[in-house]
Amino acid sequence: VLPPNQAAVMTKTGIRDLWKGLLDSLTDISWKTTRVEVAKSGDMAFLVGSYELTMKDGTKDKGKYCEVWKKQSDGKWKVETDMFSSNLPAAPVAETK
Repeated sequence: VLPPNQAAVMTKTGIRDLWKGLLDSLTDISWKTTRVEVAKSGDMAFLVGSYELTMKDGTKDKGKYCEVWKKQSDGKWKVETDMFSSNLPAAPVAETK
């Protein structure tokens, strides 16, 4: 998972913890997929869309996401890469002295 403003999360445990932390901090989330393309080979696909969320502290965010999926040998699809980022301007960095 390639979350905004932090390092890539590559381990199964790290990914579970990332999503659990995010979902536990939300009161509302919605997303809309706007594009899906499947490779001619039929074993890879990607989708792109937008999201809106509200955190428990009242903070709201709108952004976009892109996922790459791979078809497994058993015919099930698995996310290979998941990336998302806010459309809102980044908060200014506090000046240090």
